[in-house]
Amino acid sequence: MKNGNIVLRILNNNERDYKLLEKWYQIKNIYSAFEQRKLNYEEIVKKYKPRTYENTKVPVYMIEYNNNPVGIIQYTCVDDENKKLYELSDNNIYEIDIFIGEIDLHNLGIGSKSIKLLTDYLFKEKKAETIVMCPLSNNYKAINCYKKSGFREIKTFKTEDTIGELKEYVLMETKKATN
Repeated sequence: MKNGNIVLRILNNNERDYKLLEKWYQIKNIYSAFEQRKLNYEEIVKKYKPRTYENTKVPVYMIEYNNNPVGIIQYTCVDDENKKLYELSDNNIYEIDIFIGEIDLHNLGIGSKSIKLLTDYLFKEKKAETIVMCPLSNNYKAINCYKKSGFREIKTFKTEDTIGELKEYVLMETKKATN
C-alpha cells in the first residue's frame, strides 16, 4: 500500500524489523500508550513473529516514510467479546492500532496518511462495515490524529490495559461511506 512518500509493507520476520520495534518500545511516549511497558528483544520476537505468518489474525505493517521505517500499523477483526465491550452490533468490524516510533517525525501527517491507506484497504478488500480505534483517553495527540483520519468519538469505556491496570479508553469509529 502506498500514498506518496508513505508505504505500508508487511512486517518482516527478521532481526532488522525486530530491532526497530525493540528500539521504539524503549521510548516512554510509545510504550506507555501502546504496550504500557518496555519490551525486550525476546518479547518483541515472541509477540510479533506469529504476526508475520501468512494467515495471522493480526497483520502488522511497517510504516515507511521516504523509504525509512518509522512505525507500525496493524489490524484485527473485532471478536464478539470486544463487540460487547464496545457495544457494537455491525458484522464486519475491524480495529486498527498504530504508532510512529520516530518521535522527531510526529506531527507530519504520517499517521493520518497511514490510517487512511489501511482503512481504504479494509473497506475495499475486507469489506469492513465499521473500523474502530481505541486510544487511551489522555492520548490527545492520537485522538486528534484519528479525527483527522475520519474517525469520530463514540464513547469512553474502562478496561484493563496490557499489564492489568484499569484505564479509560475512547472508542472511535469510522464507517464505510454509502452512496
